[in-house]
Order: sequence, then C-alpha cells, then structure tokens
Amino acid sequence: MNRWYVIMGLLAVMLLATSCFAVSPPPAGELDILRHSMNKGDSGSVEVEVMVKNVGPLTIELARVKVNFYDAEGSLIDSSSDAVMNLRPGEIWNFEIVCPGPGCERVKGYEIEAMAGTSSGGLY
Repeated sequence: MNRWYVIMGLLAVMLLATSCFAVSPPPAGELDILRHSMNKGDSGSVEVEVMVKNVGPLTIELARVKVNFYDAEGSLIDSSSDAVMNLRPGEIWNFEIVCPGPGCERVKGYEIEAMAGTSSGGLY
C-alpha cells in the first residue's frame, strides 16, 4: 500500500517538474494590410504599393510581406518580398515591391502575404 503512495508521489513530482519548464510561444504579432495597388511602368515594370500596420499591442521584431505575381491564367510568374524590423504598435509601413524577373510584363494579378516574426527567422 505504501509503495503506491510513493509511486503516485513520484509521478506527481515529475508532472509538476515538467510543467514548470514548459515554454510558451511568444504572443502573436498582428499585421493588417491597409492598402495595396498594382502599377505598371512605361518600361513594362510591375510594382505593388503596400501599406501595412502593426495592429497588435507588441513591437513586431520582423514584419515581412511577400507578393506573388500571376499571369492572366493564374500561373505564378515570380515572387518578391520585403521586410522591416521593430515595427512598433500602431506604426504604419509603406513600401513598394517590384516584380523582379523575366515575364513580369505579363503580370495581370497578384497575391499578398503578411507575416510577423522574430529577427532570428521564426514566425509567430
């Protein structure tokens, strides 16, 4: 009978010890894409103007936006991205992303993906 109490006590101590060392993930960064528009230059270049805001309560170590460029059939032509560090709560980031490769004169549409992460490369 006493052996069961010892075993149960040891299991309880092990359970408490492992829960004390649990690492919780950092709070999620919150990015909101406020505006975006695609423009074509005279030389055939394509750029997307983007406005992003940190709508969360914490500074985002690394805010990254990726734009995928597509042709009329919906096939991916190319992708490009930009990033900014330490975007404070309420801060707005305005920037342009240019379609970088050959075939960009065929761009008819695009898709934007915004990600909040850490400077060490992890995403929230």
